[in-house]
Amino acid sequence: MFEGKIVLVTGSEGMIGKELVILLEEKGAIVVHADLKHGSELREFNNCNAYCRDVDYVFHLAGIKGNPKMTSSRPADFLVPMLQFNTNMLEAARLQGVKRFLYTSSIAVENPETDKYPAFAKMAGEMQIEAYKIQYPEFGNNCVIVRPANVYGRFDDFENPDAMVITSLVHKALTEDQIEVWGNGMQIRDFINAKDVARGMIQAMEEMPEKPVNLCSGKGITIKEIAEIILKETGKPIKYVGLSQGSQVRVMKMNWFSFKPQISIKEGIKEVIDWISMK
Repeated sequence: MFEGKIVLVTGSEGMIGKELVILLEEKGAIVVHADLKHGSELREFNNCNAYCRDVDYVFHLAGIKGNPKMTSSRPADFLVPMLQFNTNMLEAARLQGVKRFLYTSSIAVENPETDKYPAFAKMAGEMQIEAYKIQYPEFGNNCVIVRPANVYGRFDDFENPDAMVITSLVHKALTEDQIEVWGNGMQIRDFINAKDVARGMIQAMEEMPEKPVNLCSGKGITIKEIAEIILKETGKPIKYVGLSQGSQVRVMKMNWFSFKPQISIKEGIKEVIDWISMK
């Protein structure tokens, strides 16, 4: 399907994007890298229109990265660009006759009250696709929506102060004397490796499921268990500080059973630690 096709990947320099580009090039795709500086170019519609010109398929991954603390304290910095990125890219792809479009949504849409700004931004894109299915079915029916769970991987930004849980804990273990965990560590989350997400995205583009699909493990694991895996790999002690924040249980349901993650949480964390240690 991808051999010789021109494929645009927005966010190609991100954690998932890098893994996706590797897999697409292995399949013979001609990958167009949208080498974006924090995605700001996508706030201008003319740029999005130019990116989509003469492209067969689009994987739209670009976004503003942030944890719940960031999105609650600086919601406009997250919400406004995300709405612009998604609206512009979808409309540009439609006007340029892109044959297939993958939209990256979020786990947040399944539980919007816990992280409402990411949920609203991502849901707006899903609603835009729904509207296209009604008014412009020749494009809308060729869009697929994926909702990744909490993603981690070797290409994440380990210097980002707003990094997600596993990235943050690994960074602390490799740069500090202890693994500092905020809260009691009993929050339960669903984690998936970026390689598995990239595989799932390619599979979704090939199969084109009609409804949004969850790219997840479907299994909950506590932050305490994550910290203990990192402890075993690094030998750094764990320190719990402050009060627990966020939903206690946030695990996605498997709703696309032809997709199965291949990388266990222990294997994935070890790979991340080994990768960063070699840099």
